[in-house]
Amino acid sequence: MSAGSATPPASLRRQWWATAALWLAVWLAFYVWLRAVWPDSGRWLLLSGAALAYGLWVVWRHLPANHRVGEATLLPTLGPGNALTLARGLCIGLLAGFLFGPWPPGALAWVIVLLYTITDVADYFDGYLARRANHVTPLGGALDMEFDGLGTLVVILLAVSFGQLPWWYVGLGLARYLFVLGLWLRRRLGRPLHDMAPSAHRRVFAGFQMGFLSVVLWPILPRPMAVIAGTLFAAATGLGFLRDWLVVSGGLDPAHARYRAVQRRLYRLFAVLLPPLWRLLLVVTMTSILRAGWPLPPAAWQAILIGWGAPGPGLLATLLAAIAVSGAPLVGLGILGRALSVALSLPIGFDIAGRGLRWDNGAALVAIVMLMLLGPGPFALWPVEEKVIFRRLGER
Repeated sequence: MSAGSATPPASLRRQWWATAALWLAVWLAFYVWLRAVWPDSGRWLLLSGAALAYGLWVVWRHLPANHRVGEATLLPTLGPGNALTLARGLCIGLLAGFLFGPWPPGALAWVIVLLYTITDVADYFDGYLARRANHVTPLGGALDMEFDGLGTLVVILLAVSFGQLPWWYVGLGLARYLFVLGLWLRRRLGRPLHDMAPSAHRRVFAGFQMGFLSVVLWPILPRPMAVIAGTLFAAATGLGFLRDWLVVSGGLDPAHARYRAVQRRLYRLFAVLLPPLWRLLLVVTMTSILRAGWPLPPAAWQAILIGWGAPGPGLLATLLAAIAVSGAPLVGLGILGRALSVALSLPIGFDIAGRGLRWDNGAALVAIVMLMLLGPGPFALWPVEEKVIFRRLGER
C-alpha cells in the first residue's frame, strides 16, 4: 500500500472484502439481467469488470489514509460518507460497461441515465454525511477525487460515442489525469510545485458541469442543446484547470499585484457587468420563443410529448409554458436567478426539439448557462440561492 505507512486494522480490511463481495454480486446480477435484454452484454461484462476492479484497487490502496486530518490513529470503519462514495464507485463501474458500443434502445438508455444520476446525488451528500459523523478523512478525499475523475471520463466517453458531444470533449474528461501526470512529472524532474490558489467558483463550475453530465445522456435531449451547453460548461471548467496548472507550475503568482489586478477586472466583467445583460437577453429571447409558439402551449411541444407517449401531454405542455412565462421575467428581475435558469432549460429544450436551433432559443440557452455559472449579478432582487451555493452541504 503506497498511500500511507500504517497497516489498516482487521475491521477495515473486512469492510473492504465485504465491499468487494457486494460489488461482485451486483456486477453478476446486472449481467444476468442485461444478457436477456441487450446483445452486447459480453463486452459490458469485460469493461465493467475492469472498471470495478480498478475502483476496488483504489480503495485498497488508500485504506491507510482512513484517519482524521491531523491524527495518526486509523479509524476502524469506513464511515457513512465513504459508504456513499463506494456506491458511486459501483455505479460508475456499471456505467463503464456501456463504453464503445451503440446507444442502447428504450428503457436501457434510461438505466444509464439513472446510474449516473445516482452518482451525482451521492457526490453531493457523501461529504455531508462524513462531516456529520466526524469522519472526514484523507481516504474520503482521495476516493472522492478518484471517482469524480473516473465518472466524468466515463460519461464524456459515452456521450461522445453516442453522438451527443463532439470528439474534442474527451479532452475535458482527461484533464484531471493530465493534471495529475503533470504534477508527477514535475516531481520526478525536481521542479518546484506551488499550492493552488483558492477559488470560490471552482466547486460551483464543477457542480454545474456534473449536473450537465447527468442530463447529457438523456435520449430526449436535442444534440444542438447538448453541444452548446456542453461547450460553455467545458470552457469554464477547462479554463479553471489551465489557471490551476499555471499556478502550481509557477507560471502565475496569485500573490502578485498584476495577477490580482487581472483577477479583479475579470470578476468585474463576468460577475458584475455581464450578468444583467444575460438576464435582459433571456427576457428578450424567451419572449420571441413564446411568440413563435403562440397560442400557448405550443402545438409542437404537445406533439413531442405525444410522440413519447407521455401521460397528459396537454397538461405537461401547459406546465412547460407556465415555466417559460413566469420564469423569464423573474430571472430578469434577479429572483432565484440560478435555480430558475435551470428550470427554463426545459421549455428552451422543447423549443429546440420542436423548431430546431434558432437564434432566439440558442441565445436563450447561452444566457441561462452563463447565469447558472456566474449568478444573476448586481441589481438582483432576490438572489437567495447565492447564500448557499458557495457553501458545502452541512457547513456553517
